[in-house]
Amino acid sequence: MNPIEDIITTIRTLFTKQPNTIYEVRIVYQRYANKVNIFFESYKIGQAKRSQQIGRLDDEYRLQIPALAKQIHEATGLTIRTSD
Repeated sequence: MNPIEDIITTIRTLFTKQPNTIYEVRIVYQRYANKVNIFFESYKIGQAKRSQQIGRLDDEYRLQIPALAKQIHEATGLTIRTSD
């Protein structure tokens, strides 16, 4: 499996549909480390956000972040947030 499929599989195992809980995936490019980090975030309404790193990709994926976000969204249906 490629790293993207591994990340999607991890997201599917972490996504456990709880009432009043919001789930999303955040994709962040760390410019000083030259890495793309992917986080799974969840929070219940009125509580603090929990963030868990689920993937770390090399710099070569930096230009593919929009396509990566679209691929993860289509596979999981979750909200994807990106930031540079």
